[in-house]
Amino acid sequence: MDISTPGADRVGPSFRTMCGREIRVGHLVLGGGHHPARRVSLDIGASPGARNGTWAGLTADEARRLAAALLAQAAACDGRPPRA
Repeated sequence: MDISTPGADRVGPSFRTMCGREIRVGHLVLGGGHHPARRVSLDIGASPGARNGTWAGLTADEARRLAAALLAQAAACDGRPPRA
């Protein structure tokens, strides 16, 4: 899809989790005009056998906060101290 089209989602990286969910990250543009709302889209597909997944449209700041939280939790799972 064309990123300039309001509502279009430019899909970026995606991967399948160990439990079978497809996670896709993209760029969403909402509204038209001179100042459309740009969001990072996060689409988490349904688990195998389930009907619905979920998605979120995050501001750039929200996406950065989510990324930092995910990295901190990943470091904790690895037994390493979180990066500052």
